[in-house]
Amino acid sequence: MKLFERISALLGGGLVKDVGDLIDRFVTTGAEKQEAKAMLLELQHKQEMEALKLSLETEQEFNQRIKDLEGTASDLSQTGWMGKVVLFLRGAQRPMWGYFVAFMDYMVFAGRWSLNANERLESAFWIINFLVLGFLFGERAVKNVGPLVSKMMGKASG
Repeated sequence: MKLFERISALLGGGLVKDVGDLIDRFVTTGAEKQEAKAMLLELQHKQEMEALKLSLETEQEFNQRIKDLEGTASDLSQTGWMGKVVLFLRGAQRPMWGYFVAFMDYMVFAGRWSLNANERLESAFWIINFLVLGFLFGERAVKNVGPLVSKMMGKASG
């Protein structure tokens, strides 16, 4: 059974609300209603805890798979000086790309480099910016800035 189907089955797709409505309809005394609703809330809590447990297990399986396929930093440090160089380069990659793009942006926006004469160069500039900034700050940041850049590009060309 797929993960989504398992979570869906655990949560019951609104079953708790429907059962609560049935309790109100067919149980007449206040004490019985309170007891049934308490049992229902306990059942709902158990289902939520099971869904959280399932989610945690899935995340742990994913992380273990990454470790199995790619190895860990401790694996690299055991390979001598070459492993230490790879660890350094792996750790230095984000700052190096970040500073490169910051320098490139400064040169373009300060007017020292001109992109207007070459359409391919201008496209490459924006693609590099989006790739590196997406890598550094995440897809969500790029999605949030995308409409603003499109608007700016439309005004610049119009």
